[in-house]
Amino acid sequence: MGNAIAKALCEKGYNVRVTVRNAKDVKYNKIFEGYTVELYEADIRDEASVKKAMEGVSGLFQVAALYNFNERGLGESIVANNTEGTQTVLKVAKACRVQRVIMTSSIVAVGFGGTKEQPMTEDDWNDPADPYCRSKVESEKAAWSYAREQGLDLVTLCPGLILGPNFYKHTASTVNVSTYINHQLPFRFPFQPSVVDVRDVAHAHILAYEYKQASGRYLVSGTHVADFPDILKEVEPEMVLPERMLSIEQMKQLSEKSGASNEMVGRSFIYSDQKIKSELAWEPRPIEDTLKDTISWIKERGM
Repeated sequence: MGNAIAKALCEKGYNVRVTVRNAKDVKYNKIFEGYTVELYEADIRDEASVKKAMEGVSGLFQVAALYNFNERGLGESIVANNTEGTQTVLKVAKACRVQRVIMTSSIVAVGFGGTKEQPMTEDDWNDPADPYCRSKVESEKAAWSYAREQGLDLVTLCPGLILGPNFYKHTASTVNVSTYINHQLPFRFPFQPSVVDVRDVAHAHILAYEYKQASGRYLVSGTHVADFPDILKEVEPEMVLPERMLSIEQMKQLSEKSGASNEMVGRSFIYSDQKIKSELAWEPRPIEDTLKDTISWIKERGM
């Protein structure tokens, strides 16, 4: 997500400064090849490194967060990293007089559920047990509390399942595609996400920064998918889907054994993106285009 935003900003003529954990790794992977960006090494929990990177900037996109659902492997460190890190970034932004902060939250901070008749909206908040989901809720709520107290101009965006091309390594979202097209799953399971293209999410961030009237939270949920494997099959007809379908109970048992969260298993993900469409004139591309580009990117790179 951060890479996509930085590149989109460059294409619009902005002077872009990017913080990374390891500049050598970024250069080795040629992540910003062809783009002019200033690279700063920083840890979002280290105030000194964040301040060095933020001095003299007019706008901030707080994208940095640990994205992992492995509870046993990381557990409470996910909450600490995402919540404390965000607080450090906002504190420095206030001190550096940053004009507007755009923070990337997540649809998991909104919650799970919703129906076509009554989709979830910006007014909804999740109350999860899963460390990653809880970290997104706590970090966004703490950000709003700080922004109100300190008079910081803050806008938050809550994206759905982010797919699309241009990633240099898999995320917990893109791996959902690769496991099917690379025949790495011997079964299917109920999965009904709301999918949004990484390029559209990047555009939404820039709209939220540029539109003076932008305020509050925005759901950037994209397209709800009733059956994820089926829509992959529609886009990639040659793909062979597993015949075995796991039940929700079997999926929960599998999640528990693997150390991942089973909190989202069997849940629907239906949200309303009317606010961002009406206030910021945002429109997502067709999900078929997103899936085609995601699959092509994975195949061309053997990922």
